Amino acid sequence: MLSADFEIYRHLQTYKGWIYVLITMMLLYILISRMNTRIHNATWESLKAMKELKRLAYYDTLTGLPNRTMFVNKIKNLARSTRGKFAIAFFDIDNFKYINDTMGHYVGDDFLKFLGKKMSIELQSPNMVARLGGDEFAILFKDYETKENLLNILERMKNNIGNTWNSGGREFFISMSVGVAVFPDDGYDFDTLFKHSDIAMYAAKKEGKNKIFFYEEGIQNEAIRHMHMANKLQKGMDNKEFELYYQPQIELETGRIIGMEALVRWNHPEEGFISPAEFIPVAEITGQIYDLERRIVEKALTQKKIWEKEGLDDIELSINLSSKSIISNLNFRSIELLFSDFDIDYQKIVIEITETAAISDLDAVIERLNTLKSKGIKIALDDFGTGYSSITYLKKLPIDIVKLDESYIGEKDSSIVKFVVSLAHDLGFRVVAEGIETSEQLNYLTGVGCEYGQGYFIGRPMCIEKISELLDEKNIV
Repeated sequence: MLSADFEIYRHLQTYKGWIYVLITMMLLYILISRMNTRIHNATWESLKAMKELKRLAYYDTLTGLPNRTMFVNKIKNLARSTRGKFAIAFFDIDNFKYINDTMGHYVGDDFLKFLGKKMSIELQSPNMVARLGGDEFAILFKDYETKENLLNILERMKNNIGNTWNSGGREFFISMSVGVAVFPDDGYDFDTLFKHSDIAMYAAKKEGKNKIFFYEEGIQNEAIRHMHMANKLQKGMDNKEFELYYQPQIELETGRIIGMEALVRWNHPEEGFISPAEFIPVAEITGQIYDLERRIVEKALTQKKIWEKEGLDDIELSINLSSKSIISNLNFRSIELLFSDFDIDYQKIVIEITETAAISDLDAVIERLNTLKSKGIKIALDDFGTGYSSITYLKKLPIDIVKLDESYIGEKDSSIVKFVVSLAHDLGFRVVAEGIETSEQLNYLTGVGCEYGQGYFIGRPMCIEKISELLDEKNIV
């Protein structure tokens, strides 16, 4: 009996042991399965994280294009491994800051996404487009035959992207300056190639923007000169080296002085007279034009106040305003505030603009010119006839005066002069002829009904002392 009970107990212990082993194995299986799942999930998450880090490291988050890091690595690897040619094209959007200033950064971002997409569509492998930052894009061209072939590809790209972009019912003019450097002709490494494409791009901007330039050694020398000019320009403003000269405007029939155009002049203490044709384009590219123009406007309005105190209330004062200041919201506002600081007769102030200002955003330019007109200021369209769509601007812009460009004053263009004068009068505008250099030109212009004019025959730009003497005489011719 006792032995039987012991035998049963032994079997129960055996079964218990097996059950324990079985349960233990099941628990271990469950634990191992969960660990494997966690390890698998962790590996998957790790792979996803690595993929995301790679995307952030090598791709632009806004446009989805390769970024600067990826572009640089690609060029460096290619420069080390290839025996053939390739090219870098560096793109900069002209006046992109204007879109951000007027419409906000969200609209600016939409424009960059639009541009990135359009450039991607235009390119075929193995070529590659990247966004380097801001409004700067770059293209690696591996697939091209000659510089002429590459120029044709770039021109076709620009044409297919188009000249305008619409946002919120407003139309913006698209303009891109492009600089190109070729391996190995223009450099054997990325830094040199990129520097040279950048130099070529700035040369394209200096030539009037919206152009494509290939790097040449002469361009680099010009870029160095440009840099030195920008430095001199800043020192010149700091040292108050700029002054205003005034060119008289007359009534052609009587010779009576009716106005003055304020023109900036720079007499450098060491180099002497530096032409505006040399420093104004540099100032526009560097942005120094804003500070320089504010100084010009302030000096001109101060002089107008002096003339009024001297009893010369009837003298009109013309001031040039660059397209840069007109299309920049912030800088136009600073100019507008200057006009509020002076207690003068603004009906005797004329602001001269060029067609370039209207091209970027016609609606904004019209709005800002109307702001000036609300103060009594008159608006003159300068250099009329040099742009491609002048007639359109005559109808749309709130102008009062048309300034006939001096290139049309010659006798061979008499029919054009007659047509412009007649058209301007039909539209209710005054006409001021520029660049009158002979008595024959003056007599012809008077004969076709042009009322006013200026030029070297009438009077060169003069310092304020000589202008004061001239104003005492009242008449010139």
